[in-house]
Amino acid sequence: MNDRIDCILSPSARAALAAIGRTEDIMFSPSGRSLAIAGFFANLIAIFAVTIDVSAPRKQVTLGEVVEIEGPALRNPHGLCFLDEQTLAVANREGGVHVFAVPAFGDAAARHPRDPIRTIAGDAATPIRTPGSVASFPLDAHRLELLVCHNYANAVSRHVLDRRQGHASVGDGFLLRRGLDVPDGVCFSRDGAWIAVSNHGTQEVFVYRRTAFLGPESSPDAVLRTVICPHGVRFTADAAHLLVADAHAPFVNVYARGEGGWHGVRDPVRMTRVLEPETHLRGRTNPAEGGPKGIDLHPDANVVACTTEFQTLAFFDLAEMLSRPAPPVSRRRRYVAWRLAKAIHRRGPALYGWLPALHR
Repeated sequence: MNDRIDCILSPSARAALAAIGRTEDIMFSPSGRSLAIAGFFANLIAIFAVTIDVSAPRKQVTLGEVVEIEGPALRNPHGLCFLDEQTLAVANREGGVHVFAVPAFGDAAARHPRDPIRTIAGDAATPIRTPGSVASFPLDAHRLELLVCHNYANAVSRHVLDRRQGHASVGDGFLLRRGLDVPDGVCFSRDGAWIAVSNHGTQEVFVYRRTAFLGPESSPDAVLRTVICPHGVRFTADAAHLLVADAHAPFVNVYARGEGGWHGVRDPVRMTRVLEPETHLRGRTNPAEGGPKGIDLHPDANVVACTTEFQTLAFFDLAEMLSRPAPPVSRRRRYVAWRLAKAIHRRGPALYGWLPALHR
């Protein structure tokens, strides 16, 4: 993994990463100076101060101070997104979608019991159920659009939040529904022209052009396949590529937009290994685990951050990921490997974790 970037950890950052357990989503703040990680079973959000040195021959990441948010509203936090530098939205698998004020670095306590400053509940026609992932995009100086994946209700809802009203929702409705089967990750392109949704149940990622006509019966403009358990999704800054974390395998899939935009059926142009075989094998407690979960791109430094339970945090050079030849594994071989893994897990779950890695 020559595209991996060295990371220097402060003692507090090292301790926080060692204690966080199973991780899910991950996101840089808009400035890139903070990085938030969802601790699923720990029921907390860890936020790290980040600096990236791009002047050396090889980039280097440093994680300094860390603050943690905990509280009764955090119940299996799965997805998160920064609404601005000081505000974070969190989707809880066993709870709701809550907005939190981000504690300042340098406070006396590293762990902060916090109640949310706002709960996004939807309305009678759009109740939020089993929220798993969230993404936001600014509409103007005061309002922003928040998308929520309803993991087991198979829908994506849209909520317009008003900063002047303490991030209260002033508009709720379902945005996407047709063909969704456990939507597990969501993101906007940087210019807001595209939306990507990882569709766990169909083993695909749906890409939609974001227009005024987009609605629950809309079909995706592009369908990205040859991914077993799609989880985190992120567009590059120019939306020319989409990175997809595969929670089943040790890879991040890279898809290319092409000259005609995001249209039609696409296979990955490369698959970048982000986990060593032994680390991947440790996490394979079932066919939907073991691979990377959360993924995000630094807003300026061309750095990719990935997280999973047994490799809590790792950084990679985006330019090298996109340029280094790495031919993808054949679609048929990946499908057969996945079917074999599921069959073994059904017959002997206790032995599944010892199944030799099928992806080398």
